[in-house]
Amino acid sequence: MKVTYSKGLPKADAYMFLCFEDGKKISERLKGIEKLLSVKFQKESIEDFEGKETENDLLYAGGKRIIISGVGPKGKCDLEKLRKACSRGIKIAGALKVDSVAIQIFDEDFSGCSYEDIAIAQTESCIMRLYRFDRYYTYKDYEKIELKQLIFFSDSKSKHHKEFAEGVRIGNILGESTNLARDLGNEPSNIASPKYIANFIKKQGAKLKYSVKVFGKKELEKMKAGCILGVAQGSSFEPQFVVMEYKGGKATDKPYAIIGKGVTFDSGGISLKPPSGMDQMKMDMCGAAAVVGTFDAAARLKLKVNLVGLIPLVENMPDGNSFRPGDILTALNGSTVEIQNTDAEGRLILADALSYAAKYKPKYAIDLATLTGAAVIALGHYATIAISNDNELTKKLIKSGEKTYERVWELPSWDEYDKLIDSDIADVTNVGKGRQAGSIVAGMFLKRFVKDYKWTHLDIAGTAMNAKPTEYIPSHATGVGVRLLIDLIRNDN
Repeated sequence: MKVTYSKGLPKADAYMFLCFEDGKKISERLKGIEKLLSVKFQKESIEDFEGKETENDLLYAGGKRIIISGVGPKGKCDLEKLRKACSRGIKIAGALKVDSVAIQIFDEDFSGCSYEDIAIAQTESCIMRLYRFDRYYTYKDYEKIELKQLIFFSDSKSKHHKEFAEGVRIGNILGESTNLARDLGNEPSNIASPKYIANFIKKQGAKLKYSVKVFGKKELEKMKAGCILGVAQGSSFEPQFVVMEYKGGKATDKPYAIIGKGVTFDSGGISLKPPSGMDQMKMDMCGAAAVVGTFDAAARLKLKVNLVGLIPLVENMPDGNSFRPGDILTALNGSTVEIQNTDAEGRLILADALSYAAKYKPKYAIDLATLTGAAVIALGHYATIAISNDNELTKKLIKSGEKTYERVWELPSWDEYDKLIDSDIADVTNVGKGRQAGSIVAGMFLKRFVKDYKWTHLDIAGTAMNAKPTEYIPSHATGVGVRLLIDLIRNDN
Protein backbone atom coordinates (compact mmCIF):
# COMPACT_ATOMS: atom_id res chain seq x y z
CA MET A 1 0.00 0.00 0.00
CA LYS A 2 1.31 3.43 -0.95
CA VAL A 3 1.22 6.08 1.78
CA THR A 4 1.80 9.72 0.85
CA TYR A 5 1.32 13.28 2.07
CA SER A 6 -0.34 16.03 0.05
CA LYS A 7 -0.27 19.81 0.50
CA GLY A 8 -3.92 20.49 -0.17
CA LEU A 9 -6.87 18.35 -1.24
CA PRO A 10 -5.89 15.33 -3.37
CA LYS A 11 -8.06 13.20 -5.64
CA ALA A 12 -9.30 10.04 -3.93
CA ASP A 13 -12.15 7.52 -3.93
CA ALA A 14 -13.17 8.46 -0.38
CA TYR A 15 -12.38 11.20 2.13
CA MET A 16 -12.05 11.11 5.90
CA PHE A 17 -12.35 13.99 8.37
CA LEU A 18 -12.19 14.18 12.16
CA CYS A 19 -14.44 16.47 14.19
CA PHE A 20 -14.41 17.78 17.75
CA GLU A 21 -17.56 17.63 19.85
CA ASP A 22 -17.97 21.40 20.11
CA GLY A 23 -21.68 22.18 20.00
CA LYS A 24 -22.40 24.93 17.49
CA LYS A 25 -18.88 24.74 16.06
CA ILE A 26 -19.65 21.32 14.62
CA SER A 27 -21.84 22.98 11.99
CA GLU A 28 -18.96 25.31 11.10
CA ARG A 29 -16.67 22.29 10.73
CA LEU A 30 -19.15 20.53 8.46
CA LYS A 31 -19.60 23.70 6.39
CA GLY A 32 -15.83 23.85 6.02
CA ILE A 33 -15.81 20.29 4.70
CA GLU A 34 -18.62 21.15 2.26
CA LYS A 35 -16.61 24.11 0.97
CA LEU A 36 -13.39 22.12 0.69
CA LEU A 37 -15.04 19.30 -1.29
CA SER A 38 -17.44 21.56 -3.22
CA VAL A 39 -20.44 19.54 -2.02
CA LYS A 40 -23.64 20.13 -0.08
CA PHE A 41 -24.75 17.74 2.67
CA GLN A 42 -28.44 16.96 3.06
CA LYS A 43 -29.58 18.49 6.33
CA GLU A 44 -31.15 15.27 7.62
CA SER A 45 -27.90 13.33 7.04
CA ILE A 46 -25.84 15.53 9.37
CA GLU A 47 -28.27 17.04 11.86
CA ASP A 48 -27.69 14.28 14.43
CA PHE A 49 -23.89 14.20 14.15
CA GLU A 50 -22.33 15.75 17.25
CA GLY A 51 -18.67 14.73 17.01
CA LYS A 52 -18.84 12.50 20.05
CA GLU A 53 -16.09 10.01 20.70
CA THR A 54 -16.92 6.70 18.93
CA GLU A 55 -19.39 8.51 16.59
CA ASN A 56 -19.01 7.94 12.85
CA ASP A 57 -20.96 8.84 9.73
CA LEU A 58 -20.65 7.83 6.09
CA LEU A 59 -22.09 10.52 3.83
CA TYR A 60 -22.62 10.71 0.08
CA ALA A 61 -22.63 14.14 -1.55
CA GLY A 62 -21.65 15.45 -4.95
CA GLY A 63 -20.62 11.98 -6.05
CA LYS A 64 -18.13 11.73 -3.20
CA ARG A 65 -17.87 9.30 -0.28
CA ILE A 66 -17.19 11.19 2.94
CA ILE A 67 -16.38 9.61 6.30
CA ILE A 68 -16.64 11.72 9.45
CA SER A 69 -15.28 10.50 12.79
CA GLY A 70 -15.84 12.17 16.15
CA VAL A 71 -13.03 12.62 18.69
CA GLY A 72 -15.04 14.10 21.56
CA PRO A 73 -14.51 17.48 23.29
CA LYS A 74 -11.39 19.41 22.31
CA GLY A 75 -10.31 19.84 25.92
CA LYS A 76 -10.22 16.07 26.39
CA CYS A 77 -8.70 15.12 23.05
CA ASP A 78 -5.36 13.32 22.95
CA LEU A 79 -3.32 11.22 20.54
CA GLU A 80 -5.10 8.01 21.47
CA LYS A 81 -8.50 9.48 20.64
CA LEU A 82 -7.11 10.46 17.24
CA ARG A 83 -5.82 6.92 16.71
CA LYS A 84 -9.18 5.40 17.59
CA ALA A 85 -11.16 7.85 15.46
CA CYS A 86 -8.92 7.25 12.44
CA SER A 87 -9.05 3.49 12.85
CA ARG A 88 -12.86 3.54 12.99
CA GLY A 89 -12.94 5.66 9.86
CA ILE A 90 -10.48 3.52 7.94
CA LYS A 91 -12.53 0.45 8.82
CA ILE A 92 -15.50 2.05 7.06
CA ALA A 93 -13.28 2.93 4.10
CA GLY A 94 -12.07 -0.65 3.84
CA ALA A 95 -15.64 -1.91 3.71
CA LEU A 96 -16.33 0.43 0.77
CA LYS A 97 -13.81 -1.58 -1.30
CA VAL A 98 -12.27 1.56 -2.74
CA ASP A 99 -8.67 1.88 -3.92
CA SER A 100 -7.72 5.18 -2.31
CA VAL A 101 -8.64 7.21 0.77
CA ALA A 102 -7.63 10.77 1.58
CA ILE A 103 -7.41 11.58 5.29
CA GLN A 104 -7.20 15.13 6.58
CA ILE A 105 -4.60 15.61 9.32
CA PHE A 106 -5.91 17.42 12.35
CA ASP A 107 -4.32 20.87 12.12
CA GLU A 108 -5.07 21.63 15.75
CA ASP A 109 -2.87 22.35 18.78
CA PHE A 110 -3.95 20.31 21.80
CA SER A 111 -2.66 18.38 24.82
CA GLY A 112 0.91 19.56 24.30
CA CYS A 113 1.32 17.31 21.26
CA SER A 114 3.53 18.35 18.36
CA TYR A 115 2.11 18.50 14.86
CA GLU A 116 4.48 15.68 13.92
CA ASP A 117 3.04 13.57 16.75
CA ILE A 118 -0.48 14.19 15.45
CA ALA A 119 0.48 12.99 11.97
CA ILE A 120 2.30 9.96 13.39
CA ALA A 121 -0.74 8.95 15.46
CA GLN A 122 -3.20 9.26 12.58
CA THR A 123 -0.97 7.41 10.13
CA GLU A 124 0.17 4.53 12.33
CA SER A 125 -3.37 3.82 13.50
CA CYS A 126 -4.64 3.47 9.93
CA ILE A 127 -1.80 1.11 8.99
CA MET A 128 -2.34 -0.95 12.13
CA ARG A 129 -6.13 -1.09 11.70
CA LEU A 130 -5.83 -2.52 8.20
CA TYR A 131 -3.72 -5.44 9.44
CA ARG A 132 -4.98 -8.98 8.96
CA PHE A 133 -3.10 -12.24 9.37
CA ASP A 134 -4.73 -14.07 6.48
CA ARG A 135 -1.89 -15.74 4.60
CA TYR A 136 -3.27 -19.21 5.35
CA TYR A 137 -6.79 -18.62 3.99
CA THR A 138 -7.44 -20.79 0.93
CA TYR A 139 -11.21 -20.44 0.54
CA LYS A 140 -12.11 -19.28 -2.94
CA ASP A 141 -14.84 -17.02 -1.61
CA TYR A 142 -12.45 -15.23 0.76
CA GLU A 143 -12.13 -11.65 -0.39
CA LYS A 144 -9.16 -9.74 0.94
CA ILE A 145 -9.94 -6.08 1.52
CA GLU A 146 -6.86 -4.08 0.63
CA LEU A 147 -6.56 -0.37 0.01
CA LYS A 148 -3.98 0.60 -2.58
CA GLN A 149 -3.30 4.14 -1.42
CA LEU A 150 -3.62 6.30 1.69
CA ILE A 151 -3.16 10.01 1.13
CA PHE A 152 -2.84 12.21 4.20
CA PHE A 153 -3.36 15.90 3.56
CA SER A 154 -3.81 19.28 5.19
CA ASP A 155 -4.93 22.70 4.05
CA SER A 156 -2.65 24.12 1.37
CA LYS A 157 -2.17 27.21 3.57
CA SER A 158 -1.08 25.21 6.62
CA LYS A 159 2.15 26.29 8.32
CA HIS A 160 2.96 22.72 9.33
CA HIS A 161 3.54 20.84 6.07
CA LYS A 162 7.09 19.85 7.04
CA GLU A 163 5.99 18.37 10.39
CA PHE A 164 2.99 16.64 8.83
CA ALA A 165 5.01 15.08 6.00
CA GLU A 166 7.65 13.79 8.42
CA GLY A 167 4.96 12.50 10.77
CA VAL A 168 3.29 10.56 7.95
CA ARG A 169 6.65 9.04 7.00
CA ILE A 170 7.41 7.99 10.58
CA GLY A 171 3.86 6.80 11.29
CA ASN A 172 3.84 4.62 8.19
CA ILE A 173 7.10 2.93 9.21
CA LEU A 174 5.95 2.44 12.81
CA GLY A 175 2.67 0.91 11.67
CA GLU A 176 4.40 -1.45 9.24
CA SER A 177 7.09 -2.45 11.77
CA THR A 178 4.39 -3.18 14.35
CA ASN A 179 2.56 -5.31 11.79
CA LEU A 180 5.81 -7.17 11.09
CA ALA A 181 6.04 -8.04 14.79
CA ARG A 182 2.41 -9.17 14.66
CA ASP A 183 3.14 -11.45 11.72
CA LEU A 184 5.98 -13.14 13.59
CA GLY A 185 3.85 -13.58 16.69
CA ASN A 186 0.95 -15.07 14.75
CA GLU A 187 3.02 -17.48 12.67
CA PRO A 188 2.24 -21.09 13.67
CA SER A 189 4.95 -22.94 15.56
CA ASN A 190 5.24 -25.74 13.00
CA ILE A 191 6.46 -23.03 10.62
CA ALA A 192 8.16 -20.56 12.97
CA SER A 193 10.78 -22.79 14.56
CA PRO A 194 13.89 -21.27 16.18
CA LYS A 195 15.82 -21.84 12.94
CA TYR A 196 13.06 -20.27 10.82
CA ILE A 197 13.04 -17.09 12.90
CA ALA A 198 16.84 -16.91 12.97
CA ASN A 199 16.93 -17.17 9.16
CA PHE A 200 14.19 -14.56 8.86
CA ILE A 201 16.24 -12.14 10.97
CA LYS A 202 19.31 -12.82 8.80
CA LYS A 203 17.32 -11.80 5.72
CA GLN A 204 16.05 -8.69 7.49
CA GLY A 205 19.57 -7.73 8.46
CA ALA A 206 20.84 -8.15 4.90
CA LYS A 207 17.97 -6.06 3.55
CA LEU A 208 18.23 -3.27 6.12
CA LYS A 209 22.01 -3.36 6.55
CA TYR A 210 22.38 -4.34 10.18
CA SER A 211 24.61 -7.23 11.23
CA VAL A 212 23.24 -10.57 12.41
CA LYS A 213 25.13 -13.42 14.06
CA VAL A 214 23.42 -16.69 14.92
CA PHE A 215 24.85 -19.09 17.48
CA GLY A 216 23.63 -22.68 17.21
CA LYS A 217 23.78 -25.54 19.68
CA LYS A 218 27.52 -26.19 19.34
CA GLU A 219 28.38 -22.52 19.81
CA LEU A 220 26.05 -22.29 22.81
CA GLU A 221 27.79 -25.29 24.34
CA LYS A 222 31.15 -23.55 23.90
CA MET A 223 29.68 -20.39 25.47
CA LYS A 224 28.34 -22.52 28.34
CA ALA A 225 24.86 -21.03 27.93
CA GLY A 226 23.37 -23.76 30.11
CA CYS A 227 19.95 -22.20 30.59
CA ILE A 228 19.19 -21.82 26.88
CA LEU A 229 20.47 -25.34 26.24
CA GLY A 230 18.55 -26.79 29.18
CA VAL A 231 15.17 -25.43 28.09
CA ALA A 232 15.71 -26.57 24.49
CA GLN A 233 16.84 -30.12 25.16
CA GLY A 234 13.34 -31.63 25.02
CA SER A 235 12.63 -30.28 21.53
CA SER A 236 13.52 -31.69 18.13
CA PHE A 237 14.38 -28.10 17.15
CA GLU A 238 17.84 -26.96 18.18
CA PRO A 239 18.17 -23.64 20.03
CA GLN A 240 19.39 -20.49 18.32
CA PHE A 241 20.82 -17.33 19.86
CA VAL A 242 20.55 -14.32 17.57
CA VAL A 243 22.75 -11.26 18.06
CA MET A 244 21.80 -8.17 16.04
CA GLU A 245 23.80 -4.95 15.79
CA TYR A 246 22.56 -1.72 14.21
CA LYS A 247 25.22 0.98 14.04
CA GLY A 248 23.60 4.31 13.28
CA GLY A 249 25.45 6.31 15.91
CA LYS A 250 29.07 7.18 16.59
CA ALA A 251 31.52 4.38 17.34
CA THR A 252 31.89 5.79 20.85
CA ASP A 253 28.14 5.85 21.58
CA LYS A 254 26.99 3.22 24.03
CA PRO A 255 24.29 1.00 22.50
CA TYR A 256 20.76 0.35 23.64
CA ALA A 257 20.49 -3.38 24.29
CA ILE A 258 17.07 -4.88 23.55
CA ILE A 259 16.50 -8.46 24.61
CA GLY A 260 13.46 -10.49 23.53
CA LYS A 261 12.15 -13.79 24.84
CA GLY A 262 11.87 -16.20 21.92
CA VAL A 263 10.02 -19.34 23.01
CA THR A 264 8.54 -20.43 19.70
CA PHE A 265 6.14 -22.78 21.46
CA ASP A 266 5.71 -23.29 25.18
CA SER A 267 3.99 -26.50 26.22
CA GLY A 268 5.29 -25.98 29.75
CA GLY A 269 7.64 -28.92 29.32
CA ILE A 270 7.43 -31.61 32.01
CA SER A 271 5.38 -29.11 34.08
CA LEU A 272 2.78 -29.35 31.32
CA LYS A 273 0.31 -26.52 30.80
CA PRO A 274 -3.45 -27.22 30.78
CA PRO A 275 -4.80 -27.71 27.24
CA SER A 276 -7.16 -24.73 27.32
CA GLY A 277 -5.46 -21.82 25.58
CA MET A 278 -2.28 -23.75 24.79
CA ASP A 279 -2.64 -22.78 21.12
CA GLN A 280 -1.78 -19.23 22.15
CA MET A 281 1.66 -20.39 23.23
CA LYS A 282 2.88 -19.97 19.67
CA MET A 283 2.92 -16.29 20.71
CA ASP A 284 5.37 -16.88 23.56
CA MET A 285 7.99 -15.29 21.33
CA CYS A 286 6.30 -11.89 21.08
CA GLY A 287 9.21 -10.34 22.96
CA ALA A 288 11.53 -11.55 20.22
CA ALA A 289 9.07 -10.26 17.61
CA ALA A 290 9.13 -6.81 19.24
CA VAL A 291 12.93 -6.72 18.96
CA VAL A 292 12.75 -7.59 15.25
CA GLY A 293 10.09 -4.93 14.71
CA THR A 294 12.11 -2.33 16.61
CA PHE A 295 15.19 -3.01 14.48
CA ASP A 296 13.05 -2.78 11.34
CA ALA A 297 11.78 0.65 12.37
CA ALA A 298 15.15 1.94 13.60
CA ALA A 299 16.93 0.95 10.38
CA ARG A 300 14.22 2.36 8.11
CA LEU A 301 14.07 5.59 10.11
CA LYS A 302 17.89 5.73 10.02
CA LEU A 303 18.05 6.55 13.71
CA LYS A 304 21.43 7.92 14.77
CA VAL A 305 21.92 5.45 17.60
CA ASN A 306 23.58 2.11 18.17
CA LEU A 307 21.38 -0.87 18.99
CA VAL A 308 22.12 -4.42 20.09
CA GLY A 309 19.37 -7.02 19.84
CA LEU A 310 19.65 -10.32 21.69
CA ILE A 311 17.12 -13.06 20.98
CA PRO A 312 17.38 -16.55 22.52
CA LEU A 313 15.15 -18.92 20.53
CA VAL A 314 13.95 -22.26 21.91
CA GLU A 315 10.95 -24.56 21.97
CA ASN A 316 9.87 -25.89 25.38
CA MET A 317 8.54 -29.44 24.96
CA PRO A 318 8.06 -32.58 27.10
CA ASP A 319 10.30 -35.44 26.01
CA GLY A 320 12.55 -38.14 27.37
CA ASN A 321 15.40 -35.65 27.08
CA SER A 322 13.56 -32.70 28.67
CA PHE A 323 14.93 -30.88 31.65
CA ARG A 324 13.03 -31.73 34.83
CA PRO A 325 11.87 -30.17 38.09
CA GLY A 326 14.74 -30.73 40.50
CA ASP A 327 17.45 -30.32 37.86
CA ILE A 328 20.21 -27.77 38.29
CA LEU A 329 21.35 -25.73 35.29
CA THR A 330 24.49 -23.63 35.09
CA ALA A 331 23.87 -20.27 33.44
CA LEU A 332 26.23 -18.44 31.09
CA ASN A 333 27.52 -16.28 33.96
CA GLY A 334 28.33 -19.37 36.04
CA SER A 335 25.37 -19.12 38.43
CA THR A 336 23.56 -22.35 39.27
CA VAL A 337 19.78 -22.49 38.96
CA GLU A 338 17.51 -25.00 40.70
CA ILE A 339 14.57 -25.88 38.46
CA GLN A 340 11.32 -26.15 40.39
CA ASN A 341 9.01 -25.62 37.43
CA THR A 342 9.88 -26.19 33.78
CA ASP A 343 7.07 -23.83 32.77
CA ALA A 344 9.13 -20.94 34.14
CA GLU A 345 11.44 -21.27 31.15
CA GLY A 346 11.38 -17.77 29.69
CA ARG A 347 13.35 -16.30 32.56
CA LEU A 348 15.97 -19.02 32.09
CA ILE A 349 16.78 -18.19 28.49
CA LEU A 350 16.67 -14.47 29.28
CA ALA A 351 19.16 -15.04 32.10
CA ASP A 352 21.79 -16.16 29.59
CA ALA A 353 20.94 -13.31 27.21
CA LEU A 354 21.15 -10.69 29.99
CA SER A 355 24.51 -12.11 31.05
CA TYR A 356 25.71 -11.86 27.45
CA ALA A 357 24.50 -8.23 27.23
CA ALA A 358 27.11 -7.12 29.77
CA LYS A 359 29.88 -7.40 27.16
CA TYR A 360 28.38 -4.44 25.27
CA LYS A 361 28.34 -2.09 28.30
CA PRO A 362 24.97 -0.74 27.13
CA LYS A 363 23.57 2.69 27.87
CA TYR A 364 20.31 0.95 28.73
CA ALA A 365 19.16 -2.65 28.52
CA ILE A 366 15.47 -3.47 28.12
CA ASP A 367 14.07 -6.97 27.93
CA LEU A 368 10.59 -7.80 26.68
CA ALA A 369 8.93 -11.09 27.55
CA THR A 370 5.55 -12.76 27.77
CA LEU A 371 6.85 -13.93 31.11
CA THR A 372 4.08 -14.49 33.66
CA GLY A 373 0.38 -15.21 33.75
CA ALA A 374 0.47 -13.18 36.96
CA ALA A 375 0.95 -10.05 34.82
CA VAL A 376 -2.51 -10.57 33.32
CA ILE A 377 -4.00 -11.11 36.78
CA ALA A 378 -2.35 -7.92 38.05
CA LEU A 379 -2.99 -5.46 35.20
CA GLY A 380 -5.21 -7.26 32.71
CA HIS A 381 -4.51 -6.46 29.08
CA TYR A 382 -4.15 -2.72 29.63
CA ALA A 383 -0.55 -2.22 30.74
CA THR A 384 2.90 -3.76 30.66
CA ILE A 385 4.64 -4.50 33.96
CA ALA A 386 8.08 -2.98 34.56
CA ILE A 387 10.72 -4.16 37.02
CA SER A 388 13.87 -2.04 36.99
CA ASN A 389 17.15 -1.12 38.63
CA ASP A 390 17.05 2.44 37.26
CA ASN A 391 14.31 4.97 38.03
CA GLU A 392 15.19 7.34 35.19
CA LEU A 393 14.92 4.64 32.54
CA THR A 394 11.57 3.51 33.91
CA LYS A 395 10.26 7.09 33.96
CA LYS A 396 11.23 7.47 30.31
CA LEU A 397 9.45 4.23 29.42
CA ILE A 398 6.34 5.31 31.31
CA LYS A 399 6.35 8.66 29.46
CA SER A 400 6.72 6.95 26.09
CA GLY A 401 4.01 4.50 27.11
CA GLU A 402 1.54 7.31 27.78
CA LYS A 403 2.34 8.90 24.42
CA THR A 404 2.08 5.70 22.37
CA TYR A 405 -0.66 4.18 24.57
CA GLU A 406 1.56 1.15 25.10
CA ARG A 407 1.36 1.91 28.78
CA VAL A 408 3.88 0.79 31.39
CA TRP A 409 3.37 0.38 35.14
CA GLU A 410 6.28 -0.18 37.52
CA LEU A 411 6.11 -2.74 40.32
CA PRO A 412 8.49 -2.72 43.31
CA SER A 413 11.74 -4.65 43.42
CA TRP A 414 12.44 -4.64 47.14
CA ASP A 415 15.04 -6.90 48.71
CA GLU A 416 12.34 -8.96 50.42
CA TYR A 417 11.18 -10.20 47.01
CA ASP A 418 14.70 -11.29 46.10
CA LYS A 419 14.78 -13.62 49.09
CA LEU A 420 11.81 -15.53 47.65
CA ILE A 421 14.07 -17.06 44.98
CA ASP A 422 16.82 -18.25 47.30
CA SER A 423 17.52 -21.98 46.88
CA ASP A 424 18.69 -24.49 49.47
CA ILE A 425 20.88 -26.33 46.96
CA ALA A 426 21.85 -23.79 44.26
CA ASP A 427 22.47 -20.07 43.80
CA VAL A 428 18.87 -19.36 42.83
CA THR A 429 15.60 -21.13 42.06
CA ASN A 430 13.54 -20.36 38.97
CA VAL A 431 10.24 -19.79 40.83
CA GLY A 432 9.31 -18.19 44.13
CA LYS A 433 7.71 -19.60 47.22
CA GLY A 434 4.01 -20.18 46.58
CA ARG A 435 1.90 -17.98 44.33
CA GLN A 436 2.77 -14.62 45.83
CA ALA A 437 4.10 -11.75 43.67
CA GLY A 438 4.63 -13.93 40.61
CA SER A 439 5.55 -11.14 38.17
CA ILE A 440 7.85 -9.43 40.65
CA VAL A 441 9.61 -12.68 41.53
CA ALA A 442 10.25 -13.35 37.83
CA GLY A 443 11.73 -9.88 37.48
CA MET A 444 13.89 -10.38 40.55
CA PHE A 445 15.22 -13.60 39.04
CA LEU A 446 16.28 -11.70 35.93
CA LYS A 447 17.84 -8.95 38.02
CA ARG A 448 20.34 -11.45 39.40
CA PHE A 449 21.82 -11.79 35.91
CA VAL A 450 22.12 -8.04 35.25
CA LYS A 451 25.65 -6.78 35.82
CA ASP A 452 26.77 -3.14 35.88
CA TYR A 453 24.22 -1.65 33.51
CA LYS A 454 20.88 0.16 33.70
CA TRP A 455 18.05 -2.23 32.99
CA THR A 456 14.27 -2.54 32.85
CA HIS A 457 12.31 -5.74 32.40
CA LEU A 458 8.98 -5.44 30.58
CA ASP A 459 6.51 -8.25 31.18
CA ILE A 460 4.23 -8.05 28.13
CA ALA A 461 2.18 -11.18 28.91
CA GLY A 462 -0.99 -9.10 29.19
CA THR A 463 -0.35 -6.71 26.31
CA ALA A 464 1.29 -8.89 23.64
CA MET A 465 -1.76 -11.10 23.08
CA ASN A 466 -5.29 -9.79 22.66
CA ALA A 467 -8.37 -11.98 23.01
CA LYS A 468 -10.76 -9.28 21.75
CA PRO A 469 -9.90 -6.80 19.00
CA THR A 470 -10.17 -3.08 19.73
CA GLU A 471 -10.06 -0.12 17.34
CA TYR A 472 -6.58 -0.67 15.91
CA ILE A 473 -5.37 -3.60 17.99
CA PRO A 474 -6.32 -6.99 16.50
CA SER A 475 -6.98 -10.22 18.31
CA HIS A 476 -3.95 -12.48 18.79
CA ALA A 477 -0.48 -10.86 18.48
CA THR A 478 -0.55 -7.09 19.02
CA GLY A 479 3.03 -6.10 18.13
CA VAL A 480 3.37 -4.29 21.45
CA GLY A 481 6.76 -2.81 22.25
CA VAL A 482 7.83 -1.54 18.84
CA ARG A 483 6.29 1.92 19.05
CA LEU A 484 7.12 2.17 22.77
CA LEU A 485 10.83 1.51 22.26
CA ILE A 486 11.19 3.65 19.15
CA ASP A 487 9.58 6.60 20.94
CA LEU A 488 11.95 6.12 23.88
CA ILE A 489 15.00 5.95 21.62
CA ARG A 490 13.97 8.88 19.40
CA ASN A 491 13.36 11.16 22.37
CA ASP A 492 16.27 10.07 24.55
CA ASN A 493 18.93 12.04 22.68
